Amino acid sequence: MLEEKQWNMDAVVRLFLLVMISWGLGGVAAGILNYFTSTLPKGQSNFWQIVIFAVFIQIPTLVWVALFLRQHNINWKDAFGWHKCEPATAAAYGILAGLLFFPAAMGLEAFSEYAMRLVSLKPEEQAAVQELQDPSLGVLQKVFFGVMTVVLAPVVEETLFRGILYPALKRLGRPRLALWLSSALFALAHINMVTFLPLMAFAFVLVYLYETYENLLAPIVAHAVFNAANFILLVFQDQISQLLNHFFPMR
Repeated sequence: MLEEKQWNMDAVVRLFLLVMISWGLGGVAAGILNYFTSTLPKGQSNFWQIVIFAVFIQIPTLVWVALFLRQHNINWKDAFGWHKCEPATAAAYGILAGLLFFPAAMGLEAFSEYAMRLVSLKPEEQAAVQELQDPSLGVLQKVFFGVMTVVLAPVVEETLFRGILYPALKRLGRPRLALWLSSALFALAHINMVTFLPLMAFAFVLVYLYETYENLLAPIVAHAVFNAANFILLVFQDQISQLLNHFFPMR
């Protein structure tokens, strides 16, 4: 069971306000960049907009979290339980959880797309997903996307939603509300209707890992493995399709 975190709720609210401000500034910066890169091919212009937007979210968020922890006079290790469970054990369970949930997420995403079509809504993929499917994207650009998706995003998002928000809400005495609200906000933050249900379910898994092992490394690794599986599937979808057709030819 995760020990109670002494997060000050006012400080938590300020932290998320700063994150939202960074998000807004990222949107403005991406819009300005779009104006100056309008002569570039659409794929290249979109790539740099996504990069700028991500940088304005991920890097400042780590700074805001560092200031948040400093305000509470606690270091990262003690704040997120890095000493609670052996890192190898936490990472191993994170890898297992990420791999096991991936096919379930694909099923939930397919169900979401089906349900949206039933009510005449058009499913749309996330901007980063659409960009990764652009054949004009270079190798270095794909590598950069991979680093943001598999390394930075899991650290930033798990620190915010599982490391800080969930324990802060739980401290109010409503653990179920903390689970549902933090998970819903995590899913909503990705701004995509198709992925809302699978990300909500994934958030439950991530909270379970944090509650069970009390080490934020477990959900971070699970998140990274899950993102890596999605990234590989998108980047190598043609090769994977050819391989599957080779072993399971369509008749």
